[in-house]
Amino acid sequence: MKYRTNKYLTLKGKIEEISLPDSAYGEWIVYENDEPKFHVNIFNYESKSDCLVNVIMTESKSEFKSILKDINERFKRNLTLSSKTNFGIKLNSKLIESELGSLPFEWLEYYTELIKAPWEKYPDINPNDMFWRMGKGEDAISIFARYYNSLNRTEKNEFEKEFKPTAEWADFYE
Repeated sequence: MKYRTNKYLTLKGKIEEISLPDSAYGEWIVYENDEPKFHVNIFNYESKSDCLVNVIMTESKSEFKSILKDINERFKRNLTLSSKTNFGIKLNSKLIESELGSLPFEWLEYYTELIKAPWEKYPDINPNDMFWRMGKGEDAISIFARYYNSLNRTEKNEFEKEFKPTAEWADFYE
């Protein structure tokens, strides 16, 4: 993927930072020890960890900074959202090709407890109810389905055993 890098002259010396376009909603570049390491995109439905970040933010109403803070504390990391200080002179800017991966799933796995099947989250609502077509119901199904679809076949089989549908929801995984 192409990223824009900006070089700044700061009180700490020259710093290079990757920036995303202003239109990049739900995306962050995560730095570890002032080096760009990860690109998180909660709308990347192919990445299991990005989908889980979406679940965490939606279900626990957490900000992404809080998730990073928790990872830093639990795994003794130094993750930040920026490498530069607030004061600096921009020296140059250019596009570069780089492959920044998603956050390691092991750092987020703790949060899988937030995943709730629609039939568990709203057990009294019939699967044919309009509730599932808009608002909270649609959100519940979308979040659950996106995470499920990011799994490989083996993980899906395990997931289906853990989140066994009720009789009314029997055809959910088909």
